[in-house]
Amino acid sequence: MIMSLPPEAGVGHVAGQPAVVLKDVARTLRAPLFKSETGRKGRLFRLVSISDMPESGYLQLPQRQIHVKNMLDKAKKYQLQPHDVLLTIVGTVGRIAIVPHNPDGEWLPSSNMLIIRFHAERPTAAVAFAMFMKSVHGAKIFEELTHGKTIPIVSKKEFSRIAIPALTEVVKKKSKESFEAEEQIFRKRKELLKEAQRLRSNFLH
Repeated sequence: MIMSLPPEAGVGHVAGQPAVVLKDVARTLRAPLFKSETGRKGRLFRLVSISDMPESGYLQLPQRQIHVKNMLDKAKKYQLQPHDVLLTIVGTVGRIAIVPHNPDGEWLPSSNMLIIRFHAERPTAAVAFAMFMKSVHGAKIFEELTHGKTIPIVSKKEFSRIAIPALTEVVKKKSKESFEAEEQIFRKRKELLKEAQRLRSNFLH
């Protein structure tokens, strides 16, 4: 279980909850740029792009496919695992998605994303972290860490040092409730958009 650091660590609290430092409870990775090696026999991967990242819930099947041969060892190192959290840190900063429990095939992140891989209680920790980063507290962290006049960017090293809520029973409960409520809201939104499209297509018919 992810516990809060002792008082002497100086982490204290965040969002009213005992805090831990991200790098102490998770591995933070940034993959290199992977391109499809045309004309070569290689392993097939699905490459996650920002367009694949849903507004809520788990990451859906990535649409782009690439073949990797010369960079296969690196691809294996950065291949996504169940309950990894993906976070965009270049250009459009702050988009978040969680890799599902049983991804279909082998997936890689785009080079503008961080992989956050928790050491323990990965499914629960991933949901808690994602909901925290989507909150006003996470928005403030992104605002403080984002730099770059032309292209916004967040440093992997700086991000790995942020304080996040420890995985207490309170945080587990609130994160689960918020995650499920958010999924339901966006599910209803999709249904309403489909209904609106039906109204438009049936106008004067």
